[in-house]
Amino acid sequence: MNLQETIKKLLIEEVNEAYLKPDENTNKFINRWLEKLFSGSKMYHKESYKTRHDFDWCNKGLEIANVILHFEDTYDKTPTSERDFHFGHLMFPKSIIDDLVTYVPIRRNYVKHKIIEWFEGNMLPSMIEKMGRDDIEIDEITEYPVNAEVCVPPVEKPEGVTQEEMIDLILKKTLFRIDDLLKHEEEEPGFIESVYLGKLHDDEIKRLRENVNESDPKTGTGKKPKGSGRRLYTDENPNDTVSVKFRTKDDIVDTLNKDSFKSKPHKRQSQIINLIHQRVRAAYQNAKDPETKQR
Repeated sequence: MNLQETIKKLLIEEVNEAYLKPDENTNKFINRWLEKLFSGSKMYHKESYKTRHDFDWCNKGLEIANVILHFEDTYDKTPTSERDFHFGHLMFPKSIIDDLVTYVPIRRNYVKHKIIEWFEGNMLPSMIEKMGRDDIEIDEITEYPVNAEVCVPPVEKPEGVTQEEMIDLILKKTLFRIDDLLKHEEEEPGFIESVYLGKLHDDEIKRLRENVNESDPKTGTGKKPKGSGRRLYTDENPNDTVSVKFRTKDDIVDTLNKDSFKSKPHKRQSQIINLIHQRVRAAYQNAKDPETKQR
């Protein structure tokens, strides 16, 4: 046995000693732990866009899980029910998983696998019923955020608010133009109210979660603090994602015309534009084919 094989054997032995091998009792413990965590929880559903639906689970004032369902992006007003399902993304607070592996010293990836398995068996049926389709599933899990955050249920439309007042707030807080809003409303009745309630919800989230640890910049700032392991423009907050294409000029125009881009705050839009600019410049500099540069 050479040195490399000896080191590999020792590492395997050390790992096996540090972690328990999953068995029936371990699986039962994980299932009971998840059942207790979600006991009494409430599910909230939001259609963010025709291509994305969000589900949040709140319990005892905290958001304990979030699922994002992604659907085919056809760049039109096709209803979600007629779009192909792409993938489901489960987000679980890191601290909650930390607690579980503290009680049961098993591999973290195995714990996350069991969470997905339990979630599909126990929580997915409610999502299927809500969506009215049985082709959705959970494809991946991310440990996000670090700690469970304050739950902010969907807001209700204030009594007596007029459409003009809703439009006024949207124009102040987004890059939507009034003619775009009216066109969307004509094509999709209720669009203005949906965007308005979304901005009220964003404001409420900001108000309730404003006490953020300032030792590291908030997610989505695009800044890399000194000594931080973050990389510029990583998708640290999946909720804040905008799908970006920059292969051609038309791709960039389509990206900037997306509702998901227009609904973002000015600061976030600037970051996305800067990202596109940097990627296009790098692609241009690295391109060897003259026709590629012409695009």
